[in-house]
Amino acid sequence: MALAVSAPKYFSDTPDFEYLCPHCGVGFLVPDQDTFKSIEPAYSLNAHSHEAWDPDWITYRFTVTCVCTKKDCGELAFVSGTGSVDQRYGDDGHPEYYDHFSIKSFFPAPRLCHIPTDTPAKIEECLQKSFSLYWVDTAAAANALRASLEALLDEVKIPNQKKNAKGETVYITLHSRLESWAASDKDHAELCFALKEVGNIGSHGESVKPKHYFGSLEIYSHVLKELFENNAKKMKELAQSIRDEIKAKKP
Repeated sequence: MALAVSAPKYFSDTPDFEYLCPHCGVGFLVPDQDTFKSIEPAYSLNAHSHEAWDPDWITYRFTVTCVCTKKDCGELAFVSGTGSVDQRYGDDGHPEYYDHFSIKSFFPAPRLCHIPTDTPAKIEECLQKSFSLYWVDTAAAANALRASLEALLDEVKIPNQKKNAKGETVYITLHSRLESWAASDKDHAELCFALKEVGNIGSHGESVKPKHYFGSLEIYSHVLKELFENNAKKMKELAQSIRDEIKAKKP
């Protein structure tokens, strides 16, 4: 599967997007155009009578059902959000009004990057949460991605607590945990420092650029693939374990 480089939250006139199905991971969620409904609330309709009314005052609420293109999967996803009226230049060079929509909710959320089959449950759970939050708040999605990284460090046995000088148990920062991991797996740890930086921005409630979020997903997916889908590494480790066990049994 190709990694996602973006997942636009916007569309014009009618929904025309497609995203990887979260259930089968093969098909794509595409809008069922017959289910697309755009409704203008009463307060927006009432504003039309105002003497200063302009089309850009219009507010819409929309819903649409998406269906997986893989027939024997047929997953359903429900999308909703807001809309407004904007201007663009038509083919004749003159300005024209068009409807512009923004996705605010997508359930179940599509996969935004590849997750290897053997990825531990906690790591995947945090990633799926990140995918869901992306449609609501990219910063919150980045924070959930950071939590998945913490879960990965738990999986590779990097401690998250230590005793301080007073003998008290304190938590170890993510930065320090990554430094500890770098001692045994420098290549992967170095890559994950970028995730930590993006996750920190999200944790502080600051705005996270979509390109940084998706860049982090691409890096993280690569790391997960190396750790949990790298057959060459698995075979090497298996071969070494067999040799070690045989050696251990020799007198």
